[in-house]
Amino acid sequence: MMPPLPEPASRAVSPSTRRDGRPRILIIRRRYLGDTVLLQPFFANLRSRWPDAWLALAVDTPYRDALAGCTDVDEMVEIPSGLGLGASLAGWARMLRSVAARGPWDLAFDLARNERALVVLLASRARRRVTFAIDGPPPRERLYTDVLRTTRRRVHETHTVDTYNQLLEALEVPTPFRVPMLPVADADRRGAEDLLRRVSALPADGGRLVLVHPGSGSAARRWPPSEFARVADRLVEEAHARVVVLGGPAEPGLARSVLGAMERPAALVVERIDVPTLFGLLSRADLLLCNDSGPMHMAAAVGTPVCALFGSQSAITWAPLGDAGHLTFQATLPCGSACVAPGVCDPADPMKSFCVRRVPAEDVADAAVERLTRQPDTGGGRRDRVTAG
Repeated sequence: MMPPLPEPASRAVSPSTRRDGRPRILIIRRRYLGDTVLLQPFFANLRSRWPDAWLALAVDTPYRDALAGCTDVDEMVEIPSGLGLGASLAGWARMLRSVAARGPWDLAFDLARNERALVVLLASRARRRVTFAIDGPPPRERLYTDVLRTTRRRVHETHTVDTYNQLLEALEVPTPFRVPMLPVADADRRGAEDLLRRVSALPADGGRLVLVHPGSGSAARRWPPSEFARVADRLVEEAHARVVVLGGPAEPGLARSVLGAMERPAALVVERIDVPTLFGLLSRADLLLCNDSGPMHMAAAVGTPVCALFGSQSAITWAPLGDAGHLTFQATLPCGSACVAPGVCDPADPMKSFCVRRVPAEDVADAAVERLTRQPDTGGGRRDRVTAG
């Protein structure tokens, strides 16, 4: 039985009693890869408060494996995506029937705050329906029992994990966990080792392993391939690193551009890698050099140091968490006369601003070489934030 929660102002709600005695809690996030990884502390806090609860995550199918290693998630509710219209409608119908059949749920969190997420929320018939609103009421506010009101400025100055946790704190749920930590299965580590053995250009012995991932969800947020190449060359020369450039099926040209611009030998992986194997590969690395992206959060969650490049998107909101000694670089903002794409950049939209291109490769290389070659910190590591001019 779920312990009593503070009642919403709108009406009194009490948890239900089920045959198995387990309260049901549904979290709706939908996407993306990194955003889903950042939910791990949210689930850990829920599990700490209600050890016997049935915890389910509703997420778009492509991101279902992002929390596959999280033992606090009892069920993945797959939200269909990327299918033809007929198949998509049939998939949605099956999913909604499944959610409704196990309702009414005791508690549901809508972290996606869009119309598709709301459909899942309504199907759950949850007794408590919780979301947050930024600078005004959420769409269809009357359908929620609890709304955490915040401002865009506050969100911009708060890490995403902490914003999620504020929803729990509003319900008087303690939030001792805020750093994503995910285990890696032995099978996924072996899959990563097999992948590395197939990379013929990678030396078999010696040298720390550096993964370079030049992709991101928006072309505007990608550091130039030539800059990745300059940093990678220095890591090979000065830190004796073994470099592997990663590019998924959607961005093989980007990875090949980095490799083509390098003067030192490196390996290239552009084959499709499933999410569990990617976790294994990231856990094997000594450093990940990347843009602000999903793999950045995946690497941090398995304890791998990250060297990440940020543009106008908030490095406070999306920084890799943990004590592995992460490095984040961000151009000084606003760019003003130093704008690299005048007339094209949209300063109000991080997906359409090219500020990341102003981060100097020399600064990144200096810090990355030092990070890779220094002895482990006696204090358990640190995360360094660097602002580039």
